[in-house]
Amino acid sequence: MEKLLLDKTKVVESYLRLKNIHKVAEEFKVSLSPIKRILKESGIEITNRRYIVNDSYFDIIDTEERAYWLGFLYADGYIRERKSGNSLEVKLSVKDKDHLLLFRECIGSNHLIKESQNKVNYKGGVSTSDMVHLAMYSTRLVESIKNQGFHSRKTFTIKKPKIQKEMTRHFIRGYFDGDGSFSFNPNNYSNKMQIVTASDEFKKFIIDELVDNNITIKLYSQIKLQIQNKMDNNKFYHYIYDGAKIYLKRKKEKYEEFRRYYGYNN
Repeated sequence: MEKLLLDKTKVVESYLRLKNIHKVAEEFKVSLSPIKRILKESGIEITNRRYIVNDSYFDIIDTEERAYWLGFLYADGYIRERKSGNSLEVKLSVKDKDHLLLFRECIGSNHLIKESQNKVNYKGGVSTSDMVHLAMYSTRLVESIKNQGFHSRKTFTIKKPKIQKEMTRHFIRGYFDGDGSFSFNPNNYSNKMQIVTASDEFKKFIIDELVDNNITIKLYSQIKLQIQNKMDNNKFYHYIYDGAKIYLKRKKEKYEEFRRYYGYNN
């Protein structure tokens, strides 16, 4: 009965779209057997991937969204390369779980987000942090993002991204959301934006880009790039947020609190 009801062309199209025979069977409300048979007859190699991801997502960085997430991963992402397969992974504080869910949606993944605890030993005891972790297993995805300048063990060697000039501010906003911070204290009139990187080439890339946009940023302690005055912090706010559609809300809200306090309207 199932053989008569199923349209072979539609089954093949569904499989090429979903990349998962279980999901195809669910879509047509049949068992796996007729799906397997039709795909085999059509010369389609079956890969029984329960988890999917848009593995060409980073092939071309031509949108705000892709530039932003590339920058975010430069800061908080990492890749694992093994004989059994490669993965692109990111681990965030549990307070940013919604942002990780947004990334998973943007990249077309259904991989699980798992919660865990990070424990760090120090002289006074142990510090424990609640974390969320997303691992996407795809050698094709890993190769794609590596072609954009991303690589493993990147702390000291990460290079400037291979993106068009108009995508740079979205990339830097993503990196800031991953490895940056902003604070201000009206009691002592202090305000500070900080971006952390240990790579000399990457430091130069950020400094040059901000200077080109008339924003003064200085290097402290070899790894910390900082803006410590109101005027340049307001310029940086406009540089990364004007017209932006994707950002970490809590960091933007902190900047907006600073702007309200000092009465910035532009």
